[in-house]
Formats: sequence, C-alpha cells, structure tokens
Amino acid sequence: MNEAPTTFMRWFEDEKQGLIVLSLGPDDLLLESIEAAAREARIHTGSVVSGLGSLKRASFHTLGCDQELDEPLEIIGLTGAIANYEPHIHLTLSDRSGRFYGGHLKGGCPIATVAEISILRLPDLRLIRRIRDGSRIPLLDNE
Repeated sequence: MNEAPTTFMRWFEDEKQGLIVLSLGPDDLLLESIEAAAREARIHTGSVVSGLGSLKRASFHTLGCDQELDEPLEIIGLTGAIANYEPHIHLTLSDRSGRFYGGHLKGGCPIATVAEISILRLPDLRLIRRIRDGSRIPLLDNE
C-alpha cells in the first residue's frame, strides 16, 4: 500500500480505554492514513468501530465489482478490522442526491473536508489473515 500524505493526519489515544481517534483533513487518503495510524500507534490488532466525514471521490469493491465514484461523497459509516497492522474496511457513502453506496474500501480516496475514525485497540489478540480450512481468500486467524 502507498504511504499516505499525512499533512493533517493526527491520532489521539485514550490509553485506559484502548481507543484511538484518528483525525484526517483535506487530501489525506482514507485507507492509507488508517494503515499509517495503525503502524504509528502500534495497533497490531484492532476494530474500526466508527467513522464519518467526506471524500472527494471513492473507490470500493462490492459483490465482485469495482466501483469508482468521481464526485463528493459523505461518509455515513465506516467499520472494519485491523490484523497485523493491515486494515480491512467497509464503508457506507451517500451522494448529493441522497443515493447510498457501500462496500470494501480501496486505496486512493482523498478526504474532502474532514474524517474522524475511532479504532479500538485489542492488545490480547494477535490476528493475521491467511488461507485456512480450504478457504479461497485470506480469513482472520491467530498469528
């Protein structure tokens, strides 16, 4: 994955709760910034519990089809898992006319104005993704 331009990216941690709040600004790349924050904050395994904001354009995958939307979009929701510092994120978006879209977030999606993401650190788990039990795609598993 490409490194994110982190002009505005900052993260803040409530160590007692294990919660990291990620703040992104214009042109920060959403997925790349989440991965960069996971590495900087040493979040080997975590859960992306919420996210909101706006994108200049979006790239995502849904039901076997790549989607590209080249217009401003509101991030309605963002959830996912981080395993071995690598995020797997799904998002819900809406456009100006109120149509909704969603799927697996791909790289290269720049923030329009702001994005705020909450990540719960799971220090007692060490998860990775690997092919197991005859699966065709990598699934979560113990390290």
